[in-house]
Amino acid sequence: MASSRTVWIAAGLVARLLMLAVLAMAVQSKFSNKVHYDFKGAGYNNDLHSYTYAVVVAAVGMAGSVLQIPVGIYLLCKSKRTTPSTLVLDASTYADIVVTVVLASGVGAGFGATGDVVEYIKHAGGSRWQDDATQDLINYYHKGNIAIVFLLIGMVLSLCATVASVRLRVRASNDLDDA
Repeated sequence: MASSRTVWIAAGLVARLLMLAVLAMAVQSKFSNKVHYDFKGAGYNNDLHSYTYAVVVAAVGMAGSVLQIPVGIYLLCKSKRTTPSTLVLDASTYADIVVTVVLASGVGAGFGATGDVVEYIKHAGGSRWQDDATQDLINYYHKGNIAIVFLLIGMVLSLCATVASVRLRVRASNDLDDA
């Protein structure tokens, strides 16, 4: 019984570590994405608020992961001897749920805004600039999707950590009921 609990704790810890790395790649990918033309000089701000929100969401996800990693290590060390505290498991579960929901909102905002802006540029906004400048802007937004895909992967990993947390919490409450 303790061995399967250890496996669930380790799986949650691995998911959090991978999530931290993937979200760091999302932030780095967003900041390395540049355009060649000066669209701000032409009165167009190509940095969407949803991209700023996606970066903030990635930072929140990384902070949640950094705070959860010591909890996962504590649970991993403690699980071999006794059943972990339900208070610690409750806090871990709720924190994972909050991080997952925040990451999901960032993914939705990033993909939604990118799709809308690219369609606008292709159909209505393209006449304002030369064709190569328009293509540069479209490429910028398509590369922006790469950061959002990393954010999506981080959200899926956060969901995996949430499942592990919930599984551990339910198992701990069942162990307390049996005692």
